[in-house]
Amino acid sequence: MVYHGNIFLGRDEKTYGKEGTGTVDYDPDFECGGPPGTPDRQCAFETTDDHASGLQVNGREGRNMQVNIASYRDPLCPKTLYNLFTKAKVPEKLFVRVLQQRDPEVDVDCLEEYCVMMAKDRGEDPTGDELIESCPYSSQVFIHEIHAKEAAGPTWARGLLSKDIEAAHQTGDLKPQDHCMSLDSHMDVEPEWDDKMVKMWEDAVNEYAVLSTYVQDIEHLGEDGNGKKHREVPHLCMVKFTSQVRTHATKCAKDLSKPKLTNAVWGAGLSFSKCHAELKVMVDPYTPHVFDGEEFNRAARFWTYGYDIYTPNHVYVLHDYHRSQSNPIMHTWYQNGKKHGNINDSNKRLKTMLDMPGGFGDTEPEKAIEMKRSKFGLGDR
Repeated sequence: MVYHGNIFLGRDEKTYGKEGTGTVDYDPDFECGGPPGTPDRQCAFETTDDHASGLQVNGREGRNMQVNIASYRDPLCPKTLYNLFTKAKVPEKLFVRVLQQRDPEVDVDCLEEYCVMMAKDRGEDPTGDELIESCPYSSQVFIHEIHAKEAAGPTWARGLLSKDIEAAHQTGDLKPQDHCMSLDSHMDVEPEWDDKMVKMWEDAVNEYAVLSTYVQDIEHLGEDGNGKKHREVPHLCMVKFTSQVRTHATKCAKDLSKPKLTNAVWGAGLSFSKCHAELKVMVDPYTPHVFDGEEFNRAARFWTYGYDIYTPNHVYVLHDYHRSQSNPIMHTWYQNGKKHGNINDSNKRLKTMLDMPGGFGDTEPEKAIEMKRSKFGLGDR
């Protein structure tokens, strides 16, 4: 049997017994229902000319890279922009939308500080309007500015980003066949990350693939492809129950030959797909103050709209966990109280969408039906 990698299950026998520990070999044929010849075998929907809208089936010709970032008072946002553009193989095809929530009297501006970094690389010191006008790729960065006092949590913020993505599509600035990547505002990337992410997505051989995980820390930068005997990647596979279903943590997959089909578990820190996925399965903006529940809700909606979530088999995007999590202002949006709505109604809304107990269906069935029929309800695939 050809070795395609393995998946670490765990060490704790108390939860699933001895058979739930150790590792299990990864078999890509399992994702199709069995090896060739298996009755009713069905693999994923490979990209065809019908999908490609006149473009080549694979590759980046005619397709831009659209990156979407929700940032809350994050001093690392400019460095993230800098990393994305300076390490991209084709920065001319990279377009970035930033939902910037900050106090302009205290916090840095993501685009301006990025331009300062780019100017320093050129040995220049422009000021005023010249700073932005002379800044490489500044016209490819769209900043949606919101005062930090108006912030209402990550799900609400990503919902506004979804509206910006939809608006870009309506103006022709974003195409369904473009590649879309959503990530946090404190990230680093490997050189030529844009080409590498596209190639990895194509290795899933699925037009409706969404690559997603909780990415590794930046201390692992440069490890992928450096000749190590084994290549390990985080495998998002754990949930727990709080006020919602919370995507919880990763385990480890090793030496995967291709992205591994996971489904039902999605992480907001990294999501990579064709842009039609972002347009069809928009983040629900009517969920202010939600933290727990955002990711499982979107995973369920992706799946019921016909999309499949995969664990990436390479690490090309990394997270600065130490500096972001040690920043005391990163989660102060909690202090905004009932801005744009309250958490109880948001939790009820998420439960309603997934037909979970505790939703509006228990007390307001007509309201629940209206919610579930909206574009933020489950799909029918």
